[in-house]
Amino acid sequence: MAERWLYRGKIEHTAKTVELLYRTTYYVYSKARMLIRLGIGAALVIVSVAAALPMWARALLMLLGAWLMASKDFPSQIRADRVLEARGGSLPGMEYEFYSGRVHLSGEGSMDLPYKKFSRLVEDESYLYLFISKDSVCMLERASVEPQPAEELMKFLEGKTGLKWRREKSLLSMNLWDLRQIIRDIRESK
Repeated sequence: MAERWLYRGKIEHTAKTVELLYRTTYYVYSKARMLIRLGIGAALVIVSVAAALPMWARALLMLLGAWLMASKDFPSQIRADRVLEARGGSLPGMEYEFYSGRVHLSGEGSMDLPYKKFSRLVEDESYLYLFISKDSVCMLERASVEPQPAEELMKFLEGKTGLKWRREKSLLSMNLWDLRQIIRDIRESK
């Protein structure tokens, strides 16, 4: 007799979910890069205000600094746009079945993954992200999880992977603990 899944979920990708996937990946793996962009942007704005430069140079520095500060996740937008363009509007639907010792993925092909392959678990209001690496992530809709509530699946995955769920924060809501976690993540990825 075939083994029955314990939990399952799915996602039908749209342009919005692809952009959200790449943005979340960027926030998870490139937070230090975002902080550097923000710092360089702020420094350029300060120099444009404080330095005795011609008006055109001040305007140029101010413009570049403001753009760097405002476009903190610009690289993720570029990646998402490239993927959307390359796929020509043909976006995949993925299904995930969670068994006691593995996850079965199906959609554009199928494969089984052991739980120890996952490196990070991230959540937001609508989606769960199971990261294998910077370039490999499983995204599923909370509302599609069976049986509900999705929190049961989340507890199950914490037990199987040994990882804790995280919620990525915006740069403005970060505190010292978050900065310390960024440094730990950088060290772990080396």
